[in-house]
Amino acid sequence: MTDAQALIERLFDAVDSERWDETDTVLHPDAQMTLPVGGRMSPAGWVDVNRSYAVAVPDGRHTVTRVVSDGEGRFAFEGVYSGRHTGPLAMSGGELPASDNSVRLPMCGIVTHRDGRITSMTVYFDRMTLFGQLGIVSEPAS
Repeated sequence: MTDAQALIERLFDAVDSERWDETDTVLHPDAQMTLPVGGRMSPAGWVDVNRSYAVAVPDGRHTVTRVVSDGEGRFAFEGVYSGRHTGPLAMSGGELPASDNSVRLPMCGIVTHRDGRITSMTVYFDRMTLFGQLGIVSEPAS
């Protein structure tokens, strides 16, 4: 049986350290990945999105704070993505210049896995919170 927390931390460690080839050891080639900023994609597409964030937020880190597993190939996780937006971010409408703003984005995800590799992952986060922190939209008054 795969330890769910170790598996998701291994994936995020590879992403945060920009060891892109290592994601192949964590993700099944036919995995289905879903993000609020990209919809459903292949592992290669998911890595491309993460590469663009690595350029924009070079000190970006995923911190997993909680994992709940059913012990049968499914788990959920909670965590936070954080860093400083110091580089350009490639977006569908063009490139967003660095804002030098801090990003702190709570996230959660639902994951399935088999044979020690992720077969699907859907990550949820509030895009408006992210866009506000990046300066794309005004953040709501507190």
